[in-house]
Amino acid sequence: MDIKSILGIIGLVITLGGMMVTVGKIMNRLDVVEARSAPNIKPLEQSIAINKAEIAVLKSQVVEIKARSDNPLQ
Repeated sequence: MDIKSILGIIGLVITLGGMMVTVGKIMNRLDVVEARSAPNIKPLEQSIAINKAEIAVLKSQVVEIKARSDNPLQ
């Protein structure tokens, strides 16, 4: 074997080693992300439901006020 073949093999080994290190880092990041739990959104859902109900009440009040202002007899 000549020097070019030896250096080529060494370069290939170093490249493969670097790739394995990178894959290991990515796997570690995935493990960290998978370990996180999703936040509890039940309180937000309840708050949204309350807000929707309040909006519906306010809309009906606006419609009622518009109906009163459109009536020329009052």
